[in-house]
Amino acid sequence: MFGPAAGSVLAVAAETVTLGPYPIRLERLGRPEIKNILMSDNGVDTANKIVDLRDLYNEEDPFRLGPTHLDAYRSRLNANLAFFDGLDGKQDWTTRPDGTHPLTEPLLADFLVVDTAKPYAEDSFFEIERALLAGRPYTTCGGRSLDDDVIDTLYTLIVNAGNGPRVSDGVDGTVPALREFPYLAPANPNPPAEAAVIPKAAASR
Repeated sequence: MFGPAAGSVLAVAAETVTLGPYPIRLERLGRPEIKNILMSDNGVDTANKIVDLRDLYNEEDPFRLGPTHLDAYRSRLNANLAFFDGLDGKQDWTTRPDGTHPLTEPLLADFLVVDTAKPYAEDSFFEIERALLAGRPYTTCGGRSLDDDVIDTLYTLIVNAGNGPRVSDGVDGTVPALREFPYLAPANPNPPAEAAVIPKAAASR
């Protein structure tokens, strides 16, 4: 797409932006659930108690975070990552003396990292990032596949750093996606019945 001079490593993000002379970023997505899970207020970030950082972070350019709220984002990630690390009763990540978590900077850059020169793998999510943190070569293309249980991968990374059993969100058994374009899973042969719609007037009583 970009020619050989650009190399094979790409940073990928998606966004929804309004049209017009003053475009507004309504939504953006790099890695799944970074905003909802890692930027959420779990009561452990003592520096930010009022502003919902998820909304501010969502408005940012994924490749060029502005300087205004950068320290607030780092504080929230440092606090939440330490919180998740302790959920299994042990510390698997070593923070710096100032409290900086090793995952803060990699996750602050919220985009998928893909190397098109490496082979595809179903479970490639975070493989490039984990390899770089461990100081070893990565072996897959990175990114995420349609069938990769990326939430379990995220929880396992932040809770036990891959040093224990896989941490599950309890959601498993989805229908595999197709291997050919458009890659969608087959339609549900027995869809649930359409739910009854409550009239607006009745709902307001």
